[in-house]
Amino acid sequence: MPFLRYDVTTGDWVIFAPERARRPHEFRHAPAPAETPSERGPCPFCPGNEWMTGPEIFALRSAGGPDSSGWRIRVVPNKFPALRVEEENRHVEEGRLFRRLGGCGAHEVIIESPQHDTFLGHHPVEHIEQLLRVLQLRHNDLLRDLRIQQIVLFKNHGERAGTSLRHPHWQLIATPVVPRLLRLKHQIATDYFDQTGHCLYCDLAHEELEAGVRVVASNDRFVAFVPYAAHVPFETWILPRYHQSSFGQAQPSELYDLAQLLRLVLLKMYNALDNPHFNLTINTVPRGDENKPYFLWHIQIIPRLTTPAGFELGSGMSINLMLPEEAASYLRSIRG
Repeated sequence: MPFLRYDVTTGDWVIFAPERARRPHEFRHAPAPAETPSERGPCPFCPGNEWMTGPEIFALRSAGGPDSSGWRIRVVPNKFPALRVEEENRHVEEGRLFRRLGGCGAHEVIIESPQHDTFLGHHPVEHIEQLLRVLQLRHNDLLRDLRIQQIVLFKNHGERAGTSLRHPHWQLIATPVVPRLLRLKHQIATDYFDQTGHCLYCDLAHEELEAGVRVVASNDRFVAFVPYAAHVPFETWILPRYHQSSFGQAQPSELYDLAQLLRLVLLKMYNALDNPHFNLTINTVPRGDENKPYFLWHIQIIPRLTTPAGFELGSGMSINLMLPEEAASYLRSIRG
């Protein structure tokens, strides 16, 4: 059963998922990361192999399609979940500095499409919009469970980004606590709002649009830019151009505009960097803050072009080898 332990030295919780783990001796023979995920038998995410996944949670299907076929987007439980709905969120004191929390939460897989090898940016805008709607639907549905405090939506593309199955998919992890990094972001944004009366991320989007030099692309509702203090080469954010705290509140017409810009940015990265491995996350507010004015939900894309080494891991400080202005200029010049 999964559970969490509290790290008193950082103020963060660590998820332990023994069901996902290797045995200790197996780490001696762990293979080096490959350039692309290897295939090990039939793909459980391909049509016809639906029996290989857990019970279907949700699916978007073509009109009239039977239960096991005709799906365009499919949501299933992760085979080896980091957290599970069935667990309790009970706190247990195992010592003066040892605190444990039951592994309550959820871990779902959102299969992007029936196509095994199609990059997300190569899908039509309409399909990406449908995918965003499914992500939003699962986000909002899980927040109905009062034990859930935060929803983390993310996509790992390529083995260096952490994926183990080639078939394109997203994941959703719902946690019973707000992870420390997100708590820190929310606190900084709250402090800024208390001092200025403005949303930090709305001001940031406005300033980046005014400066222009780091903007990659934009439309009427969203802007994509390489942030002024990007932590890695070609890190790119996509923000709404109007205030909205929660991804769960975005309207259908807004998701279409988001799909257009997300597709364009992904294609630019694909063409500019030869299909780089990357992590993509949707950053949004925790339970209860959906209508508060301090935060602006946004997408963060982190290409895995460099490997953090001793200094980065020991200090928490990043070393970026490329100026954001140069990265943005190069991406602007690439056809999407």
